[in-house]
Amino acid sequence: MDVEVRLYAKLADYLPPAGRGSGATLTLPEGATVGEVLRALAIPPALPRLLLVNGVDAHPDRRLASGDVVSVLPPLEGGRA
Repeated sequence: MDVEVRLYAKLADYLPPAGRGSGATLTLPEGATVGEVLRALAIPPALPRLLLVNGVDAHPDRRLASGDVVSVLPPLEGGRA
């Protein structure tokens, strides 16, 4: 199955060489999880990140379907004190 992966900010460094901009398409086995996407891209498990599938918060155990969009973002900082 094919899933679209979008990595933002410095996380985009983990995209495969064929990735364009902040995204790439990965072919994974049926029933693959978000965690498997992270492992396939060699994103370190200890690296802080936010995970979304189709724009909704997701856990690494979330199973994916063909056509899903997995977004990985660094934690957001800032705001006013």
